Amino acid sequence: MYFFSRNHHFISPPRVESKGFNYIPEKGIKTYSDYNYLRPGISSFLRTRHFEYALRLTRAYFHKCNVIDFGCGDGPFLPSLARYFNWVLGVDNNTKFIELAEKVIQAARLENIKLICSQGLTIEHLKAKIGNEKYQILFLLEVLEHVGDKRDPWISRVNFLKELTQLISEDGVIVISVPKMVGPAFFLQRLGLCLLSSQREPISMSNLFWASFLNNTDNLERQWNGGHLGFNHKRLATHLKKEFLILRKKDLMFQQMYVCQRRSNNG
Repeated sequence: MYFFSRNHHFISPPRVESKGFNYIPEKGIKTYSDYNYLRPGISSFLRTRHFEYALRLTRAYFHKCNVIDFGCGDGPFLPSLARYFNWVLGVDNNTKFIELAEKVIQAARLENIKLICSQGLTIEHLKAKIGNEKYQILFLLEVLEHVGDKRDPWISRVNFLKELTQLISEDGVIVISVPKMVGPAFFLQRLGLCLLSSQREPISMSNLFWASFLNNTDNLERQWNGGHLGFNHKRLATHLKKEFLILRKKDLMFQQMYVCQRRSNNG
């Protein structure tokens, strides 16, 4: 049975596991949620804050609409969304995560959630699977930094967001959460990870200096391989404003959040 966390809205998912699958085998960590959100301590508390604020930013919509959790992973946010919204669609391209998310749904006895594995599917395929069901909010939390074309990362990410608007109503909104990979927050993050001996992508001292104190990720962007390094939330915001209205935003210590809506064709 699921339970309330220390935050007011976020509901921790039940622990589940899948036979033969370990997220970090060498540490005996079973799932993505176990590693990021369910372990005791300050790390999990900080990592769940974007869920809490995603709910706060959409409080006016509670019990009034259907929502999509795009990049739902193994289901850490699904119990919260099921509690506060009418119908929830969870989408992820990882088949094992979808399998685990299904176990979360069963363990928590959630009856208003549907899951789709998007592996190999286009937006048109997803629209066909959704059918006539209407969704007003799409949550895209800690996903956008992992997508894009290395040759043109910022425009490709904005184009990806434009495609996602096809899955929601014309007046719908996208709630975005991305990590801060530049500035003082990034430096503090890397320092903390070093002190805790936590796993992260390696970074040279020169690149750390440029990203942390000059907000410059030019070199890291060229090395980006789908991970976190090379992402720059400040550059994202610059390009995002060209195609989307930013209705609300929240500046967290290690994450930046936006509630945005696509601009109409007539401006």
